[in-house]
Amino acid sequence: MRVLKHLVAVILIVGLVGPVFGQQSAPPNIAAALTMKVVKYERDISGGGDISIYVLGNSDVQSQLSQLVGQKIGAATLQTVDGGDALPGASPSILFVGSNSQLDAAIQYTREQKILSVTHVPDMVAQGVTLGLGVGSDGKPRILINLSSSSEEDLNWNADIMKVAQTIK
Repeated sequence: MRVLKHLVAVILIVGLVGPVFGQQSAPPNIAAALTMKVVKYERDISGGGDISIYVLGNSDVQSQLSQLVGQKIGAATLQTVDGGDALPGASPSILFVGSNSQLDAAIQYTREQKILSVTHVPDMVAQGVTLGLGVGSDGKPRILINLSSSSEEDLNWNADIMKVAQTIK
């Protein structure tokens, strides 16, 4: 019942209907909020313990996510948010890809490290980022999941998120 309540909340907040095409990047504040909402549906990350996020190439998104440190994501807690223009030395729980400048290297990194890749640029999902957060032509936020990338990152999604996300194979 609790999962159903969260799913209904995501549906109401996100309002997911419409095509993948024509989506725009989610603004940093929307991207941060949606990241917190959607990541709770990845069982291994949200199952407990500390979560760390590294934001690659976008200080605005990093700033918005940093304001959420200490908040719960499922049974886990967002502990740290770091960022920069180079891939992190230590493996975070989540790599937020904020620009195209190192996209190929970021995708390779997340697959090797088996960590979730997230972006606020919907076009990057078709290029290999697992979770995309965008805004449709109607102004409503959208969730995109690349199933192939998800598999390569060894992610364990609650099936409820697939009912509201648009998926790409």
